[in-house]
Amino acid sequence: QQTWWFLEVSASTASLEMTAGPSQVAAAVGAKAKAASLEQVAQDHAWLPSLLLFLASGIAWTASIPLLFVTVGGSIQPHVGWPWGLAIAVVLFSILVQVDQRIATGVVFLVSFSSAAVAGSRQAMVFSAAATGLTMLNGIKHLCSGCPQLLEFQCKGYARYHKSCQLSGALDSIQPGRSFFACHPHGCTSVGWISNVVWNRRFHHAAGRCFYLIDSTLRNKGLLARLFCDAFEGPHGGFRDNSQDTIKQLMARGESVCMIPGAYQEATLFTYGRDRVALNKRRGFVKYCLRHGYRLHPVYTFGESETYWALGGFESFRLWLNNYGIPTVAFWGLWWCPILPRRHCELMTFVGQPLELPCIENPTDLQVELWHGKYMTCLQVLFDRHKAEAGRPSAKLEIV
Repeated sequence: QQTWWFLEVSASTASLEMTAGPSQVAAAVGAKAKAASLEQVAQDHAWLPSLLLFLASGIAWTASIPLLFVTVGGSIQPHVGWPWGLAIAVVLFSILVQVDQRIATGVVFLVSFSSAAVAGSRQAMVFSAAATGLTMLNGIKHLCSGCPQLLEFQCKGYARYHKSCQLSGALDSIQPGRSFFACHPHGCTSVGWISNVVWNRRFHHAAGRCFYLIDSTLRNKGLLARLFCDAFEGPHGGFRDNSQDTIKQLMARGESVCMIPGAYQEATLFTYGRDRVALNKRRGFVKYCLRHGYRLHPVYTFGESETYWALGGFESFRLWLNNYGIPTVAFWGLWWCPILPRRHCELMTFVGQPLELPCIENPTDLQVELWHGKYMTCLQVLFDRHKAEAGRPSAKLEIV
């Protein structure tokens, strides 16, 4: 943009020099510079609401559970110190997340307030109140009803955060119901999926009623994240957990489903600037589509690999931890707030033509492998077809 502005000013200056004096030329150049400066200020003001939206989302989706660790640990630390307080909080959470959350709330209340009371610390008492309040969010079945106003704000706000956001591809091929949208890549925080698919009115209109599947702990026990999930509910669909029971129920009813098959594994494999997807061993979604005869759409977002920087190394060990539901990615976006993605990214999401799967009640491993291979071919074709349009003509898709 700066280059084009410079060329435009240079052309205007050359034209003026032929018809006007030096003072008029200087005035014209100054006016151009002032206009560009005002435009940049306007863009920054328009970006501020999107910044706050992403910040609130980042805290809710990625910082809720660590925040709970800090508050529980803070209520215990007067007796054992911060290191042991945080360690006890992590162990306590790993146990309580498996039980009824009303019981979990009661346990957190008793442990934290009794510890703070014995210590006689006001600070510990504040931590206890915060820990109990956060845990209570998981104990309430529905935190709020669907909020259309928030939905509209999110649909506009997430897209405006980036330099550009675009949803394209075979949108006309989408049919309401019995469609499965497999989205790639996961990235660190699924920025492209959030901006161009989940909170995108164009996708809502094309797909109709659709359910977006996320990690079970995040959907059902994600503390502040549950507020965003419950507020999202509406005629367009809603968030559900990615458990086998939930997937079976939705697909038995013929509901359209959208998810990121790569999940934690793709986050672990994330490398800045590289298009990587974890798909070779992810066959479960193909098996479900075969059981119910679904249309399987590949969906790919170019630019996701540039939303954050991330630390690499020890991939085998980190992928092993993923098998136990432990995310193992250390990332940062903006230097002053690491959970926020880099600002000047161009996210281009393309929906591929559907792969029509037959309805096989009990598909064999060979049948699943056959159609899984066909799906990977469709994803590769989608990637190669649109990579030049996305401004990445030399990009290569790595399927791990």
